[in-house]
Amino acid sequence: MDADLLQSAFRVSARTRIPGIYRFTDRAGGRRSFEGELARIARVYHAYGPGIRYCPNLCVSLHHSGFRAGGDVVMAELLEALPNTEMQLAYLRGGARQFGKEWGVWVSPWYRGRVPGEDKELWKGDYTQPTGAHTVSSLRRCLYLSYGSGARVLTVQQTEPLLARKPGGGYQLATWGRELKGFWDFARQHPEPLRPMVPLALLVDKDNGWAPGHLHGDWLDHQTIWGKLPAERSDTMLAAFLDVLLPGCERAEPDWWKEEGRFYPGYFSATPAGAFDIVSSDIQASRLGQYPAVVLMADVDMTPRLLNTLRAYVKGGGSLYLNACQMRHREDFVQDPTFLGATIGMGSYFDEVPQALMSTRRNWTPNRIVRRLPVAGVTEVDMLGPWYVAQDVQPTTAEVVADDGAGHPVLLRHRYGLGTVYLSTPEYMMEGFNGIKSPLGFFAGLVRGLASSGPVAVTASGTDQPAADVSWVAARQADDTVISLANHGKAERTVDVAYSGGGAEASLDVGSGTLAVRQAPPKAIYSISLGPEDVAVVRIRK
Repeated sequence: MDADLLQSAFRVSARTRIPGIYRFTDRAGGRRSFEGELARIARVYHAYGPGIRYCPNLCVSLHHSGFRAGGDVVMAELLEALPNTEMQLAYLRGGARQFGKEWGVWVSPWYRGRVPGEDKELWKGDYTQPTGAHTVSSLRRCLYLSYGSGARVLTVQQTEPLLARKPGGGYQLATWGRELKGFWDFARQHPEPLRPMVPLALLVDKDNGWAPGHLHGDWLDHQTIWGKLPAERSDTMLAAFLDVLLPGCERAEPDWWKEEGRFYPGYFSATPAGAFDIVSSDIQASRLGQYPAVVLMADVDMTPRLLNTLRAYVKGGGSLYLNACQMRHREDFVQDPTFLGATIGMGSYFDEVPQALMSTRRNWTPNRIVRRLPVAGVTEVDMLGPWYVAQDVQPTTAEVVADDGAGHPVLLRHRYGLGTVYLSTPEYMMEGFNGIKSPLGFFAGLVRGLASSGPVAVTASGTDQPAADVSWVAARQADDTVISLANHGKAERTVDVAYSGGGAEASLDVGSGTLAVRQAPPKAIYSISLGPEDVAVVRIRK
């Protein structure tokens, strides 16, 4: 329903046919309208009788609403002409942990009105094509990345790709069918649920409503909020940091879909810092405490409840990264020097510059970030970024990790209880003057550093650098550690899997490559080769 909500918002005929859904005027109203419709459908299905389960099928970035509105098992539709797989899995993993419910995936073979069908005599529809739709490699990567992320339901949308006739009569599995059966043969040997080991959560406001632009047929030309409201400057932060953690996750060229046979590169993305989750601001402190690091994203309403949740999270040992502009409840800054180690001013120290000087802003505006203290993920000491406006923040007990070279704080660090609060001052850390949308490399490095705090790391072979084209997720399954890897490139990749959790034996459960021990436990390093557009599953037993 989420894709329909977004698509229909751009069609007058749809808006007038179901006007009640689009009567909202703000983000909170958009969420209530969307979730109200999901809840209405849930009541219809649950009324059929005891034990009936409601499985809302979502496919953009609004999966949390499916959990919140009463979905028993939230499904995500992958492939077709839909958003990035790893991004959807981040919402699903985070939603499952936040709401304590199960989820699954429904892999669609559709592309440009076609599905792969090997037997045209059996499947006579014009839409079945032996080639030209999604490949079996795409199905394989969806299945194993979803399995490693904790999915409990995995299925495909159509029958046509699964079956073909035998030459002598009867039926046999086609390519997609053989792939699905191969996955089932593997999965049923390990039926225990997987519990993803994800060190980083991005926290968005529960009313966020952000969705990536350029979906099917380019009917969504721009990023919108709940399909109707315009995206704001703060939303740039979420979109840009997703691109830091999932390079290329959004379609970069608006007309990609006009070229016959072209697949946009955003169906899958490498994860240079590993998997992360996305959670919402109504999460309970006990569930947020399962993440070693949390980063606030986009505009967040710092309600008393959320502030108490964040205090409890940091006091218990978590690392929290937020922006000064996110310390607002409605229009007022929330002052909490005990928590932040600083006070927040009511305006920027650059706002007093006369408007007439804007044309010569390069002579006076900041574009430097100078690191004064060591911080995870950032190796540079003095770097240039886009022009930015910083909020006036006065340290009390916090230490200044970085400034603009003129003494104005850019990043503060403060110990609170057993944990750490990082407070940044550039507005939302992302967008420069006049709409310049360029990530500040300093903060991108810090986010990647926070995301790399788990017991598993995957790098290019023999280096400490990210592996090109490779995405991965680690999980616990009973007493084992399971690492699911996918190579999205068209060349073979060899990666190193470093594991510091102890272990006595490693095996390659899935994959046509090889596994070799480069360094023995307890700090083990395993070398694995991944074929082009292929997967591997590594199991480490204690």
